[in-house]
Amino acid sequence: MSLCVKPEDEEDHDENTTDRRRIDVTDMHAAGVQEYVRDSVTTDHVSLKHRAGRTYLVLEE
Repeated sequence: MSLCVKPEDEEDHDENTTDRRRIDVTDMHAAGVQEYVRDSVTTDHVSLKHRAGRTYLVLEE
């Protein structure tokens, strides 16, 4: 399954914050998200964000 990566909105980002990536996981089951994080993500700082009917996995690097 391919995941859609979107940049964080400008309003959520300033020069003092860490870099963030949002990955659209709306159509994935929780187990699939967990497996993706375990196998493919190099950071421990992850969260889920719900916005406009979509769910995003937020990676802070």
